Amino acid sequence: MDYISFSPLHVNHLTIEGIYSLNKSTIELAKPVSAVIGPIAAAALSLLESTQQTLGLSMNQAQKSALSSLIKGLDKSRDGELGEIKGIVRTYIRSSDETKKSAASTLHLFLTPYKGVASLPINIETGSISEMVDKYKSNPELVAAATTLGVSTQFVNLETKNNELNDVYHNRNADYAAHDTSATDVKPAVIAAYMQFCTAIEQAHHYTPSDTLTAVFNKMDELRKKYHALEGKKGDASGDAKADN
Repeated sequence: MDYISFSPLHVNHLTIEGIYSLNKSTIELAKPVSAVIGPIAAAALSLLESTQQTLGLSMNQAQKSALSSLIKGLDKSRDGELGEIKGIVRTYIRSSDETKKSAASTLHLFLTPYKGVASLPINIETGSISEMVDKYKSNPELVAAATTLGVSTQFVNLETKNNELNDVYHNRNADYAAHDTSATDVKPAVIAAYMQFCTAIEQAHHYTPSDTLTAVFNKMDELRKKYHALEGKKGDASGDAKADN
């Protein structure tokens, strides 16, 4: 009796997204019949599911930090406070009230170096605003000008929201560092699990054949042929060793 093996597929030559997709399709076709493919193949399928879940998490397909949406909201609110300060300053810089016009000119000159700060990356904007607020608070002339224009509260709010965003930002990064594993780091284990499952199905199909195993084998082989055509198309093969299962 001839030993029938799967069509060649260099799994390492697929992109990470390609490996994830291949495994997902493989699991979906094998899972419904896991009880009848034999204990070794079933155990290999369980391992493949586990490593696939880890890969999905590392790709952020199954998990995103809940802090990200909070950061976006805080950033928008912080930018709103800064925008309100600038808007009031612009309004009074043409005022007929010389006292307010002078105060507006003082603050306008102070704020000019920070033009466009709201468009900077979040962490860089945070540092710039922190620097701006510190300079403002240490300069009695600027504090007096803000009091004259009635924007003292906005400066306080700006500092509070900037500090809050900074705390949340660092907490999110710590969360990522603690819980997320690089998809590239996970890739070898996922490939190994896929190869082991393929080997288990080949052996079960050869030594304990059944209509169910033949159907699973044929469907998996069709998947391999499909993904064989995608090998290396997005440059994922760079630096990888060949996997010939």
